[in-house]
Amino acid sequence: MSRYDAERDPVRVAGRWLRWTLRWIAVPAIIGVIVSANLDLRSLPFIGSERETAVLFLDGQAYFGHLDDSGEGGTLVLRDVYYFKSGDSGTTGVAVALVRRGTEAHEPADGMRINRDRVLAIERVGLASGVAQAIQVERAILHTRPGVSLNRAAVAGAAALASQRVAAEHDIARGWTAAVEQLRKLNDLVLPVTRAEAQVITDKATADLRTVRFNGLVALAKAVGISDADADAYARATDPLLESQSFANDTAVLLAPDIDAVVAHAIQLYAQVGDAAAKQLTQPQATPTP
Repeated sequence: MSRYDAERDPVRVAGRWLRWTLRWIAVPAIIGVIVSANLDLRSLPFIGSERETAVLFLDGQAYFGHLDDSGEGGTLVLRDVYYFKSGDSGTTGVAVALVRRGTEAHEPADGMRINRDRVLAIERVGLASGVAQAIQVERAILHTRPGVSLNRAAVAGAAALASQRVAAEHDIARGWTAAVEQLRKLNDLVLPVTRAEAQVITDKATADLRTVRFNGLVALAKAVGISDADADAYARATDPLLESQSFANDTAVLLAPDIDAVVAHAIQLYAQVGDAAAKQLTQPQATPTP
């Protein structure tokens, strides 16, 4: 008959190994991870929202996306990339416009590889910032999410989408106001056409500008997900509300790329109508030969 040996009991042996592992390996490792200066708890898998990163280049350009910095080689990889371009419409109040990378002629794919020696700084983008908000709205418009991530992706809700829509409405209205004001200034000059001729040209241009504004609202409605059937009704209801408003004191809003494209197209058409009217107003009408 064998005697029970407590020192060799499998359960007791396993318990001793478990206690030793927890004391000397697991606990120190957990503490080291938590107190590490390089760790952002919000970016750990399943904890918090996604991590959006800004990569600032030495030449002043900035790119935004999900950074893969494995520490290997001389390159970084940025995915789901957006960047700034010069915004010259003058109606948004923002000096730059946001562009979604991948829409260029060569249709870049599979991330953006960046040489480390071109990088000036790497910063985290606040999820409440204008850049992050515009990216989130763009995702909502396109019904897309960033690439594979263990963190919760940030996609704009109905309130953020409505806020961008209203900002774009006001941008379109400011473009209309600027174009009409330019026509008024031209009519204050001594023109080579008669007053009656100038009035006909101005009335036609003003009507064309209203058409541009209306069509811009229809395009905006479709961009933010309003159905084709309802887009016309939305534009008819919104257009009269913009007629006598200046919106000069609005806070500038960085628009999502697809919404900004609608505003930019409207501004371009305003300019074309204004240029055509200016040409007619400043050139004398041909007189018929006897």
